[in-house]
Amino acid sequence: MKYQLSSLVTASLGTRTTVNVHVGSTILDEDLEVEFIRGEVQFTRVNQGIYAQGYLQTQVNLTCVRCLEPFSYPLDFEIDERFAFSRGDAAEEPIYLIASDGVIDLAEPTRQQMWISLPIQPLCRPDCRGLCAQCGVNLNDESCTCQEETIDPRLAALKELL
Repeated sequence: MKYQLSSLVTASLGTRTTVNVHVGSTILDEDLEVEFIRGEVQFTRVNQGIYAQGYLQTQVNLTCVRCLEPFSYPLDFEIDERFAFSRGDAAEEPIYLIASDGVIDLAEPTRQQMWISLPIQPLCRPDCRGLCAQCGVNLNDESCTCQEETIDPRLAALKELL
C-alpha cells in the first residue's frame, strides 16, 4: 500500500491529490488477513508533512468465538493520519514518516485502524449457538445427544429435595 507522492512533497501548502485504493487479498498482520481493501484517500500537503484522510472498505477473515468456524466480516473504517518529513517534525505520536523518495506507506495506519474497528468478540452470525461444552459438536450444524444437565454425584441427593 505504497504511494508515490513526490510531486505533493514539493507542492505548495494546501495542494491535494486523491488516490483510489484497490488492494487484493493480503496479510497485514500475522492474525489479520483481508480479502481486499477498497476506497479513496485524499492526500493534502500541510505544514511539515502530508495529511491523509479517506474511507476504506474490506472483508476480514475472522474466526467465530462461539463455534470456532472461519467467516468473512465486512469492515468499513477511516484513515485520518499525518505523515511527517522527519521525526523532528512530529508534534504528537504516533507519527508516520514520508520516505526520502516521497513514498507514503498506508499499510501500518490501515492495519491499526482495522484492529481498532474489529469487534472484540467476532460472531459468524448474531444467533450463533456455539459448540456443545461436553462433546464439542457445532450446534449450528447439528444437535448433540448429550444430557442437558449433568449433576455432580456428590450433590445428587440435593436434587431429590426439589
